[in-house]
Amino acid sequence: MFKTIFPLSNGLGLYNNDKLVVGFIDDYGQKHIKSREFKKEKKFLSFPFLCGLCYLFKGIYLYFKTFLLQINSVAKEDENRSHKVARAFNSISAYFAVFSLLIFSFLVGLLLLSALPSFLLKNILMPSDNYYLFRFLVALFRVAIIYLLLLLARFLPFFSGIYAFNGAGNFHLSGGGKFRDRCYPLNFLNFLVNVFLFSTFVISLISVNVHIVANFFINLAIFLFISSLCYELLYLFAMVKNEFVKDLAVVTAHLIAIKPSATQIEIMDMVKIESENKNGVFNSEKGQIPLSVVFSEMQTKLRQSERFDKSDMEWIVATILGKSRTEIKLLSSVSEREYREIMRACDRRAKGEPLSSIFGFVEFFGLKFDVNKRVLSPRIDTEVLVEEALKKIKANKLEKVLDLCTGSGVIAITIAKLSPCKVDAVDISKQALSLAEHNAKKNDVKVQFIHSDLFKELKKSKKYDIIISNPPYIKSEDIEKLDSEVKNYDPRLALDGGADGLDFYRKIISQSKSYLTQGGYLFFEVGYNQAEDVEKIMKENGFALVVRVKDYNKIERVVYGRISK
Repeated sequence: MFKTIFPLSNGLGLYNNDKLVVGFIDDYGQKHIKSREFKKEKKFLSFPFLCGLCYLFKGIYLYFKTFLLQINSVAKEDENRSHKVARAFNSISAYFAVFSLLIFSFLVGLLLLSALPSFLLKNILMPSDNYYLFRFLVALFRVAIIYLLLLLARFLPFFSGIYAFNGAGNFHLSGGGKFRDRCYPLNFLNFLVNVFLFSTFVISLISVNVHIVANFFINLAIFLFISSLCYELLYLFAMVKNEFVKDLAVVTAHLIAIKPSATQIEIMDMVKIESENKNGVFNSEKGQIPLSVVFSEMQTKLRQSERFDKSDMEWIVATILGKSRTEIKLLSSVSEREYREIMRACDRRAKGEPLSSIFGFVEFFGLKFDVNKRVLSPRIDTEVLVEEALKKIKANKLEKVLDLCTGSGVIAITIAKLSPCKVDAVDISKQALSLAEHNAKKNDVKVQFIHSDLFKELKKSKKYDIIISNPPYIKSEDIEKLDSEVKNYDPRLALDGGADGLDFYRKIISQSKSYLTQGGYLFFEVGYNQAEDVEKIMKENGFALVVRVKDYNKIERVVYGRISK
């Protein structure tokens, strides 16, 4: 038996590689994965006629096992006795509900599909002395009733859940694409619908009437023959790429498959990943969750919030597990506790909270820096600024560096760590300087931190080979328009660059000439569309060979130049 989907109202099962994997959402919105291994099928069951019967009976058995795996979830280790009793009671109630539903369905079906069509056609709608025409009309009427019931069921919450998860399963089995392609002909629910439709039509048309016992066995034989025939036809529909043949399959498939939600697709992805896991890493009893499942769920959450970034996902997992990004690629699973911590952090990230605020530190050039709401959270784009400065330091054997508006100290500390330069760092905020000093000690470097409003408290005699700065550069009127990640978590002092965003550039450029050595460099990080304006101001103030450098997103992010000799 090949890959098969078994949809539930709040999840689905996938049978693949002799393994049944069930994914579902509990009453608290938590996602669960359960799995069970099965013995390999006997080879003789793959014969053409037996294949359809095997698919029918094993499918029913696996559907029942899917339901059992869902309602008999493994109890948590801290579950007390009352919880276990309540869970057992819920399971018994579920069995009773299913049994009652089957009895009720049988009685309703007996009325709607047996007595009602014959009564209506014989006495009210179309009385006829032609026996064969009458049987044909009864057969059509019964098939129409089944079709109509299936169509109406999609508007009921319970069945709409089944249909949606069936749609998610079809999407996986068919490999995606258009709606027609997502209606995979040979999924188990579609197979059952076709078997019941065609067997109802044939049995109603023949209408065997020998003896009550003989009638039962003859109709059963017809049903089994139809099952095998339907299997072979649907298998043909699934394999053939002809568009007309696919259209035939959609006649019934669209009844029981509706467009799934993102969460339902996510459950399908989790089940798919676990079903393909041949190493058996995931074990619900041991509480291990495949890392691939974790990444799939994180990706869905972040894409929905339009904050998807693969590096964010890796950083969250690596930080919580206490490993590097390279090391996590060697892992296959996480514990349930680690999974919960990862998803909590992912939820906060999806709401717009920056990683630096979630964890209280950032990585910059492979170094760790503590951050808080009193300083600007360093961005990866600033690494381009430091990288360009380090190139000049190495090429020209520069020795003295000044970092203006240092904030958490990432620029000054990174340069001090990765070069032989003596580095001074300036900030107007005492709280920022206190944090920067802490980060310097944490990274084992020596930097002289000075409390000053730009150059105000610096000695006039002090000269530097490089002055570097990532100053506030957001226009005052644009601050409220910023993304919540910046607006709500970075201090306004570190953002507001004046009416046009260029106030700090003008001050630093005009005053820096007195503090640069002959031929010294001035480096800036700039905002979007500011590079040209900053270059113009630098040239007007005697800087030559001004260069603009793009960041990793191809945006001009760095401007630097050399003071004219």
